[in-house]
Amino acid sequence: MIAAAKIDEIHEVINIYRRQLTSFSLSEGYLGVSVFKYLYAVHTGRKRYLDEAREAFDHACDMIDGDPRKAYPQDFTDLGSVAQYLCQAGVLDIDPNVFLSDVDSILLSKMRAELSAGNIGSLTSGALGYGLYFLQRSYYNRERAQPVVEELVLGIIRSAVRTDGTCHWNAGLDHDEAGSGLFFPQGEAAILLILSRVVEMGLFPATHLEALTQEAIAYIENRHLEQKALSETDKNYGVYLNRQASRYEDISLGYTLLRTGTAFKNAEWSKEGRAILKNCASRHLIDPTGVQNAGILSGATGLALLFDRAAHLTNDVAMEHAANFWYTQILRFDLNADGYAGYKVLENPWSPQSNIAFSEGIIGIGCGLIKSLNPGKVDFHDLIWLL
Repeated sequence: MIAAAKIDEIHEVINIYRRQLTSFSLSEGYLGVSVFKYLYAVHTGRKRYLDEAREAFDHACDMIDGDPRKAYPQDFTDLGSVAQYLCQAGVLDIDPNVFLSDVDSILLSKMRAELSAGNIGSLTSGALGYGLYFLQRSYYNRERAQPVVEELVLGIIRSAVRTDGTCHWNAGLDHDEAGSGLFFPQGEAAILLILSRVVEMGLFPATHLEALTQEAIAYIENRHLEQKALSETDKNYGVYLNRQASRYEDISLGYTLLRTGTAFKNAEWSKEGRAILKNCASRHLIDPTGVQNAGILSGATGLALLFDRAAHLTNDVAMEHAANFWYTQILRFDLNADGYAGYKVLENPWSPQSNIAFSEGIIGIGCGLIKSLNPGKVDFHDLIWLL
């Protein structure tokens, strides 16, 4: 199979160039290698790659103190989620509650500081970024994590700006934040995604959040209409969006509405989200997409994984077909003779690791291809904000 051969090629290239990774993080560093090695072990059925996954994880941990680029909270949220992911898979023989105890204390202090400053942030920044860490920690330590998640939710409620039947958050929000990717929820949508997961897990009562959620959805939808109108009237803005795969600028809205509707048992939100996603699922059949690379952040792998997750949640055939289409498209971007396994997302010679790393490079692309060939056997949606 072409995909299987490409996965093997990617594995070989990662082995050659992984020393270029100077960060410990999942998105840009060695934690990504550990996740890929685990998935490759499942894919090949060869247990020796589990040992290599453990070695890569240990190497990532050894890099933490000396990593000048380590970012709070994203990189440490990655550390927690990957540690728990690999522990649950049987790769690591650790107790996450012991291993992460110091990180718990540091990130709790930082989350409280962000809440005091009114900086709610997004999935990779501010109080919400730290809150995502504790949301993930609740899988292993619910007793300790639940009060922290409650603190976050109460801070979100306090910081909400509510006007004219809508609700938004001012402090620290970057609606174009690159860290979480074009296809993944940002801004208010990210907040709603976190709140939905909190409600689903029974960490905070839905009845206390329904009105706030309704107003935030109204704000997001209004803003989406404003951006759509701007793209139609401002030629330069339209060109900018097209470079960013603008044909899918509404996909995160659809995913957020689907997840919010499910969590809050609101059929109207679920129906609206599903309709947006179905529209996105068929879009590649009728007009250009603007998708220009194979990466997770803004390329074919990210779209494939999002549609795959949506198909799993809805059992919708159209979304399943869209996921399969984009998994196939991944193989059509390996056209760069000077790329890594044929892939090149960025031309920046000062940052070659981006073309290797999980978020934009071949590690993430390889993980996506493995997922495509092993449905039901591997999953990593929690690692890429598809909560």
